[in-house]
Order: sequence, then C-alpha cells, then structure tokens
Amino acid sequence: MSTISATGNTPSNAAPSFSTFEDRLTSSQSSQLLADYVKAHGGAVYKRDLEALASNAGGDTPPQVSAAASYMLSHPDVYTAIETLDNPNADGLSGHWNFADAANGALGSTGALADLKDVFDRAIASSAEITKLTTEKKTGLDATKQRPQN
Repeated sequence: MSTISATGNTPSNAAPSFSTFEDRLTSSQSSQLLADYVKAHGGAVYKRDLEALASNAGGDTPPQVSAAASYMLSHPDVYTAIETLDNPNADGLSGHWNFADAANGALGSTGALADLKDVFDRAIASSAEITKLTTEKKTGLDATKQRPQN
C-alpha cells in the first residue's frame, strides 16, 4: 500500500493493519474449534489443559485451537458458562459436548456480551489508531503552511 506523505509526495509503505485470527474469534467459533479438538483428544479439558493448549507447550497444538483456548482464558465468564451447561457447580472441567452446545447457541446473552465487548474493544483500538494517524498528518500539513518569519 502506498500513501502520500503530508510533507511531500514521497510514498510511504505503511503496512495495513489487519486483526489476527484470534482477534476475530467469537465465543461460538472458539467453542466449535474446541469441541472438535477436545472430542478427538480425550473428550474433556480442565482450565490447566486450556492453558497448555493456549501456550502450545508441546508444539503440536494447531494455531486455531491455541487461539480458541486463549479466547476462553481471556473470557473466564464465557468458559464458566460453558463448563456449567451440564452441571451447575463450576469445577473447571468442560467436555466436548459443552463446547458443542455453546457453539450452537446455548450461551445466550453470556456469549453475545463477550462478543460485543470484543467488537467495542476493536472499535476503540481502531479509533485510537485513526486519531493518532490523522493527528500526525494534520501536524505535518500545518507545518508546511507556516510562513518563514523575516
């Protein structure tokens, strides 16, 4: 991507800012990824298992699964809601069936609120970046309009 700088016509090669896969995950997407993975690898996980998946300590966890596990760890209310779908007592253990139910909408407002919070967080970060860039460009334009003092 080429842009024109405010102080001249020299292009700057600013890399576009795209969110990573993890930044775009929702509670439903994370739940589906974990449902499939957990079903194929033991059937259930504890929070410490999610931590191992997120850090990819063994080096054999697919990146999407690591991202989904990170999502759950950064949204503890969502994970608690998932792991208590079949048992009202939070014990930290969640089976693949819990993740599958969550992926199919069983979280209700808990998942929606977490997803909405993430959207707002991304919007605020984007707004801050836009403000920073426009301020820099305006400062550059203002500097070019200054007349030399005699």
